[in-house]
Amino acid sequence: MREITVAAVQMKPELGNVGNNLVKMSDFIADIVRDQKVDLIVFPELAISGYELGMQFTELAQRVPGAAVNLLAQRAADAGVYLAFGMPTKEKVESILYNSAVLIGPSGDLLGVYHKVHMRGEERMAFREGFKLPIFEAPDLGKIGLLIGWDLAFPEVARAMALEGAELLCCLASWEAQHIDEWRTYARARAFENALFLAAANRIGEDVTLRFGGESLIVDPRGQILASLSVEVDLLQALQRQQEALLNQLEQLQAQRAQEHQTAKSLRQALIAAQDAALEAAQKIEALERAAQKVAEAALASNGLEKTPDPEPSSAPEPEQAAKPAFTPVDVPSLSEPDLSFQRPELPKPAEPREGYCIAHLDLDDVRRYREAFQTLQARHPAAYRILAKRY
Repeated sequence: MREITVAAVQMKPELGNVGNNLVKMSDFIADIVRDQKVDLIVFPELAISGYELGMQFTELAQRVPGAAVNLLAQRAADAGVYLAFGMPTKEKVESILYNSAVLIGPSGDLLGVYHKVHMRGEERMAFREGFKLPIFEAPDLGKIGLLIGWDLAFPEVARAMALEGAELLCCLASWEAQHIDEWRTYARARAFENALFLAAANRIGEDVTLRFGGESLIVDPRGQILASLSVEVDLLQALQRQQEALLNQLEQLQAQRAQEHQTAKSLRQALIAAQDAALEAAQKIEALERAAQKVAEAALASNGLEKTPDPEPSSAPEPEQAAKPAFTPVDVPSLSEPDLSFQRPELPKPAEPREGYCIAHLDLDDVRRYREAFQTLQARHPAAYRILAKRY
């Protein structure tokens, strides 16, 4: 078994303050190795400088080796760990800058530098794109590949490194919070499709216009997350989604109640109107009956006929006659206005990602076992993959 322990750091670099960022990185190294034995510590993209600096990178970029690399090499030697961290670098020509990842060994030796290949947005104004996908040999860790940020979104990069024998990929990122779901998806996909381990360190905080999402994680060759700094955020988001669904149901019930009240109100008004119409009709019928009686009496008088006298009242009791039904309006109950006011409660804000680190123990022999079991790197035409690797 080739077991190693890897830590992915989630930190908030101070924009443009290289000195403070180096102090913070040194503190992280000391804290991590004090708690347990760790073989590799991965820091985020541009950890020593911050991200949104534009042309200020010209002043902050350093050569490799340089002051920042030498300081962190000393920290690595003191702690006996491998370090992977991001920084702006420059070549002998001062105007050529790269967004780079540096790998240092446990004795403080420089193992290699990787220049970011896939740029986004304003990065293109400050940095030149890299054109190599190197694999670094680490005596205790095997073959390591480095990715930076948006490189993770391109399957070809990880595949080309896997074809060269990489067993562990380290992704250093400044991934935005609004796209954090993609971050998690890409990390798991790159590990799963190439059957390798992936340690992804993403920064947090804000620079000028961007807010970064954190959620650093370590993934195994089957795409399972071994360690992560996103558990608390995930739980809160799940609770918020459930609360949001309940609030939506409550709003629908309130709207349904208002509609039913309006329907009942309309029916009540229609019933009152029908009663008024029935009462008016009864009054007209009564008036017509009186008019008809007068006409009949007048006709009798004009014919010389006298009105038949009413019979003498008999002492015998007369049978009860049914009383003429009179129209009696129905008592329509009044409708009280329901309280339809609904104030949507304010949901708690999502928990902000925190600084810290996640640690996982890896068995690098799992890479070989999974690749053999699932034939991950097998293809009907292997040469196609080789061409792909050459392209990158």
